[in-house]
Amino acid sequence: MWFKSRPVLGDFEQLVLLGVFRLGEGAYGAAIRQEIHARSGRDVSINAVYTTLDRLEDKGFLRSWAGEPTAQRGGN
Repeated sequence: MWFKSRPVLGDFEQLVLLGVFRLGEGAYGAAIRQEIHARSGRDVSINAVYTTLDRLEDKGFLRSWAGEPTAQRGGN
């Protein structure tokens, strides 16, 4: 019998996913980066966060969407 293997999560993918869960609707790149730093002490690049978010989406762990710009996210 053949079984489909489930996607495996790396350590950093787990940190990003936990940040997303913790932040809920407020989960966007910069907030996730800050959450990771606050909880783990790791200083990570924003590019690493976005690359990992894309990977998690490809693996089916989350979905993303583009929202309206806000002052908190660098908009007006």
